Amino acid sequence: MERQSRAAGGPYQLLVIPLLAEGGRRDHVDRVLLVDVPEAVQVERLMRRDGVSREQAAASLGAQATRAARLAIADDVLANTGRAEDLDEQVAALHARYLGLAAAGCAAPRP
Repeated sequence: MERQSRAAGGPYQLLVIPLLAEGGRRDHVDRVLLVDVPEAVQVERLMRRDGVSREQAAASLGAQATRAARLAIADDVLANTGRAEDLDEQVAALHARYLGLAAAGCAAPRP
């Protein structure tokens, strides 16, 4: 992943690391972005996507880091609970922030 990131170019890269909160190495990244939804929404979306029962969806999510643990390591959070347009606006604002951080040559301190 690091090699691909270096070769990708551009002002910044986003690395998708689903298990970062479960023990991934944060020392390889400057910032952690979390796309967040309440746990009830996670369950509903998982049931719809995979066609599983509520119990199966809850068990799958129970095997992962908690929402609180993911939020604890996040530098930036996108709330994915509303309309797609709302998320688009958040992404555009975050992109502008990341471009500014990249231009300044820093990752910026954690909030």
